[in-house]
Amino acid sequence: MRYMMQYWQILVFVIAVMGVTNYIQLIEPQITADIINDIQDWITDPISNPSQIIMDKLPTSVLIIIVSIVISALLEYVRRYAIQYIGQKAVFNLRNDLYKSLQEKSFSFYDEAQTGQLMSRVTHDVRSMQRVMSMWFASFANISISYILVLGLLLSINYRLTLLSLIPAPFVLFVSYRYNRVARPLHRERRRKLGDIESFLQQNITGIRVVRTFTQEGRETEKYSEKNQEYMGLNLKTIRYRALYPNLNDVFYSLATVALYWYGGSFLMGNTISLGDLLLFTRMMMRLMQPLRFISMLTSMYTSAMAGAERVFGMMDQEPDVKDRPDAIQLPPLKGEVLFENVSFEYIKGKLVLENINLTVQPGETIAILGATGSGKSTMIYLLPRFYDVTSGRVLIDGYDVREVSLKSLRKQIGISLQEVFLFSTTIKENIAYGRPDTALSEIIKVAKAAQAHEFIMSFPDGYDTFVGERGATLSGGQKQRIAIARALLMDPKILIMDASTSFVDTETESKIQKALEALFKNRTTLVITQRLSTIKTANRIIILKDGKIGEAGTHEELLAKNGIYTRIYKTQFAEEELGVPETIQSTGGGS
Repeated sequence: MRYMMQYWQILVFVIAVMGVTNYIQLIEPQITADIINDIQDWITDPISNPSQIIMDKLPTSVLIIIVSIVISALLEYVRRYAIQYIGQKAVFNLRNDLYKSLQEKSFSFYDEAQTGQLMSRVTHDVRSMQRVMSMWFASFANISISYILVLGLLLSINYRLTLLSLIPAPFVLFVSYRYNRVARPLHRERRRKLGDIESFLQQNITGIRVVRTFTQEGRETEKYSEKNQEYMGLNLKTIRYRALYPNLNDVFYSLATVALYWYGGSFLMGNTISLGDLLLFTRMMMRLMQPLRFISMLTSMYTSAMAGAERVFGMMDQEPDVKDRPDAIQLPPLKGEVLFENVSFEYIKGKLVLENINLTVQPGETIAILGATGSGKSTMIYLLPRFYDVTSGRVLIDGYDVREVSLKSLRKQIGISLQEVFLFSTTIKENIAYGRPDTALSEIIKVAKAAQAHEFIMSFPDGYDTFVGERGATLSGGQKQRIAIARALLMDPKILIMDASTSFVDTETESKIQKALEALFKNRTTLVITQRLSTIKTANRIIILKDGKIGEAGTHEELLAKNGIYTRIYKTQFAEEELGVPETIQSTGGGS
């Protein structure tokens, strides 16, 4: 409702138009009733009520009816357009706020959320809310105004018949209330099930190659059918209630109509009411019943929309774990010093992923980070751009606690090439320039050459204007990684993070990238997570993580002299090379 109230001036105008329209729509029934009464009087007493009087009144009456119909149609057009305008603007603002909310959510939110559920909220739930914004408010306001005007007219005709016609109202309201209580949980569950189906579809479409490789098409189809069956069952249950409750209301309307004809006929025979007024009353009673009948549909629409609104606003109101403090400062241009001070971190309470990490990185220094899968390598570097906040301790850059500076000023000065490369469904040029959209092509080419990507890019007919497909589907893993490296380098960061960023390239290509990057690493603080010893041998220092703690630290030579974890990895590496195994640290893995 708050999104609609932003346009309260238009809403007031719409309500005023509704009032005028409903009033004008009462003109024709009253004129018709007057003509019928005149005809009844003429039939009863033609001498006192000559037909010429009726004929003289007809042209004026017909003209008034035509004018009222035209004006009513024009006002109805204005009303419909205005309320749709408000609905569209309100949903436009809602979608923007929802997308902004998703952009601001912490990484922990996306760690737990299902993509299909998020898509369901952004599409289906918002669409149901749009119908309420565009129709429900207008219909409810129109029903209220119409009900008041018609009720006033009926009371002026015959208050006893009016009271009789109002008998169904409390029953209709009770039935609508009961329907809302019963249907709302069903609508909420339907939304959740639909989100499950969309999550399942998204997962299987993304992993279709795996499904077909393991010939699991039949099993996946069966699993989808089961989910679809559950969703259909909920839909049918909802439909049963939707069919039942309006029919109960129809019973009340019918009984009230029969009573009206019975008592109205007796009043007519007793000359308590005229024929024209009785017919007018009957027509107006139908108009009085119609809003009540419409309440059932509005209740169904409202119930469905509120179930969607709970999901949408519940997601929007969820505060991000990582956000700017009210007094956050802008991080000045960096020199590149990094300090991990007694840092501990946990994703799940009580299960430490990193424990008491202490590390100082000098400006321009290159640090290689090694460790087995799950040792905390990726988690450690995620704390630097503040993808997550530390559980305890501090991460400082040039003496600034990363929690005390604005996220934008922090991340603008850190270049990141992650293990899981994501490319947008656009051109290679736009993917490389994602962080700096206005970059000249010459600069894009420069960083692409540094990342050893220029040659394969130019092999495509459209060069840098080549579309890469969804998630870079038309490129190999190594090509995607080189584009991601180029994207990070274009930011010209003082701090560069590379998470297994050459794991999908062959040894020869990696060697080319390494030579190009060595020049770029100068005067730039670099943290590298890698599986290849050839990449880390040139690092200023090597950090070995073990069970979330720093097990060893030092230069290549110093660590070999310790004859510890690094030495064992190094000896295993050369033993495998002698057997012709590609130069990769098998024990370190790529994740953490």
